[in-house]
Amino acid sequence: MSRKVLSVTALLLLALCACTPKTYLWNEARTTVDRSVYDGQYRINQAEWDAAFAWLSDPASAALPAGRYEITENTYAKVQIDSTRDVMNFEDHHKGIDVFYIVSGEELINVSRPEDMTDLVSAYNESKDVEYYRSSSKSTPVVLGPGDMIILFPSDAHQPMLPPSGERGPIHKLIVKIPFVQP
Repeated sequence: MSRKVLSVTALLLLALCACTPKTYLWNEARTTVDRSVYDGQYRINQAEWDAAFAWLSDPASAALPAGRYEITENTYAKVQIDSTRDVMNFEDHHKGIDVFYIVSGEELINVSRPEDMTDLVSAYNESKDVEYYRSSSKSTPVVLGPGDMIILFPSDAHQPMLPPSGERGPIHKLIVKIPFVQP
């Protein structure tokens, strides 16, 4: 990928003043995010980010059954208790940000730029904010395990739910959907 995906430590601690560092579920040293995009999005949409991180930081969130949960009028979460899959399409969002936090299990996510997507499977659906592609000409694999988090912006097409070892396994993750605000 042409831009850097950074491992964040102090960034989240400084920016997320709604909670103390000890209350966060994720391991800050193993959080993956595009810092420059995150900085801008956090500045212009701080209330949504703070609400999302407060929800993720609440240990009760990880204990919820699978389903959808409203966090604010514009931000919601999904609890996913499933198994990884052998084959998944890449998905690309235009208006939303995905925050994945792994409670248990492991997941391989291939991350790509939207312009590198190939083999359109399903054209963009505005009401669902997603389009699907079969493959990418260039992607970066990211393996997440318990306590890991990744933030995926509209510039990050992604192929989630793949098994890192090649063998399907259980996965329990929290997915938060935050609106992307055009700067």
